[in-house]
Amino acid sequence: MEITWHGKLCFTLKGKNTTIVIDPYADDEHKLKEVKADSVLLTNNYDEDKKLISGAEKAMMINIPGEYEIKGAAIVAIPAYTKDKEEGNTAKGRIVIFSLMIDDIRICHLGMLGEDLNDEIISKIGDVDVLFVSAAGKGSLEAKKIHQVIEELEPRVIVPMNYSDNEIEPMLKEMGIAEPRREDNLKINSRSELPDDKTDMILLNVSP
Repeated sequence: MEITWHGKLCFTLKGKNTTIVIDPYADDEHKLKEVKADSVLLTNNYDEDKKLISGAEKAMMINIPGEYEIKGAAIVAIPAYTKDKEEGNTAKGRIVIFSLMIDDIRICHLGMLGEDLNDEIISKIGDVDVLFVSAAGKGSLEAKKIHQVIEELEPRVIVPMNYSDNEIEPMLKEMGIAEPRREDNLKINSRSELPDDKTDMILLNVSP
């Protein structure tokens, strides 16, 4: 599998039999120009009111909680909330967390999570191999909260998203990482390639 980060919350995941794009919103400052995918996952578009970039309309769209399967990829869409959550208002701040299995590797995209993970959400997410977590930007969790979420999910690899270089520093400091690994993209041929006894952090360069 090959993972490419386009900036903001937008990723392309290319497996052996399927390609998935996450959050290709037209008004976000990511670098992806056209969607070429079997499915598009949207963490923050319950009402389908956000414009997507060209090509997204040709893919299967998943934007509400549930369990799905497309071309061998198993996808679990889990309801959660941003910091905008309001007591008694179930619509405000709602998002979708995605936990998906591609080529026997489990990816979790937390979207703009703004609340603590409860036991039910953690159980639905499952055993995470690669975790996409927002590291900065309006609505993101503070560095200590991000660290808490990472400890709860115990991923084998962390890929931060939604940040510029200077904005990643609080997260790196909180986790005690001085020199994170940098890559243009992340290629995983087998789950056995991933670390067993530690969690790696990889900073992906923004790609078109």
